[in-house]
Amino acid sequence: MKRALALTMAAFISITVAGCGNSQSQQTGTAAMPESASGEIFTLGLIGPLSGSSAVSGQILKNATVMAVDEINAEGGINGEIPIKLVAIDDEGVPATSVTAMQKLVEQDKVQAVIGAQASSCTLANMEITEAAHIPQITPASSNGAVTESGNDYIYQLTATDELHMRNVMSYMTEEYGAEKFAILYESSDFGTGGYKIAGTLCESYGLEMVDSEVYNAGDTDFSVALGKIKKAEPDFIIFWGYHTEVAMISRQMLQYGVEYPVVGQGFNSPELTKLGGKSINGIMISTAFDAANTEEKVQEFDKKYTELYGEGYDQNAPQSYDAVYIIKDAVERCIADGLDYKDGEVLNQYIRSTAWDGATGVTRFDEKGRMSKELLIIKIEDGEHVIVKG
Repeated sequence: MKRALALTMAAFISITVAGCGNSQSQQTGTAAMPESASGEIFTLGLIGPLSGSSAVSGQILKNATVMAVDEINAEGGINGEIPIKLVAIDDEGVPATSVTAMQKLVEQDKVQAVIGAQASSCTLANMEITEAAHIPQITPASSNGAVTESGNDYIYQLTATDELHMRNVMSYMTEEYGAEKFAILYESSDFGTGGYKIAGTLCESYGLEMVDSEVYNAGDTDFSVALGKIKKAEPDFIIFWGYHTEVAMISRQMLQYGVEYPVVGQGFNSPELTKLGGKSINGIMISTAFDAANTEEKVQEFDKKYTELYGEGYDQNAPQSYDAVYIIKDAVERCIADGLDYKDGEVLNQYIRSTAWDGATGVTRFDEKGRMSKELLIIKIEDGEHVIVKG
């Protein structure tokens, strides 16, 4: 993914991280919130892992959200007159902490919409709070299908579900590689186990046989036993369903132990993967809805803005978070245009559900369950760079 040096603007970017252990949340942003022409302010909550093992992903999510809020506020706010107050809170990527954090956003900060969380386990834990309060919540990162299979009318997935990603992976590997059998190595989280179950359900319809499945815990460092079993099973390819920290270590150990199979999966599309994995991640393939290697104008515009501000790589959660802000803005403006009260959560929710926002990730629409549906890419890492091989 493209990188750029931060411009002088980055010198005065202020990042406020709110700790959940003491139930703090704070307004955050890079630009001063403008005076409200209408006397109204829209309070937007952001929840994600701003500390802990997933802090890199959480900070990327936050960066993009701040970028969108600052752009809107620079134009006077929503509808040119309602500034956005962004309140960010850290859930550390821990479900119990995420519940406490969401209670704080809803009960004390009085947010009118929420972006987050990052981990599916956190979203599944906290989304009942926004549902009870009739507050729309858009997760730009949680891909577990259970999020929108729950019957919760106030939750939206602005990321492809794990089923869509798995179908993308299996169709590509059978069509392009002629694969007939695979192994899966997955994290023991809601995200990882969800991917494993989907793989087992779908594989037969793609003419694939699962010849081995291995599970690991977040924070594990020794994968020799699992890799030994996979090597013995002789799959045509391996599916990884986990996050970048462990995937980088697994890739290094594959190189060490001579486990040489094509690798493809989901969840580890992070700039940190290349840093941690080095040459061992060359050839790894990732299913994603967005990548800066895409030459489309809106993709390149987003990439330029983000890298100029933050000078770092990012994953698909960044443009998805960015678009989430604009989807909410657009819904509020359509409420106002129709003479309805956007401060009524039920009303605002209906306008979010009917979105057709054309943003950095393409045109976003939600189905009746709140799921986003888009054509997905497969990218391959070659000498540290992303190359689109399907899409």
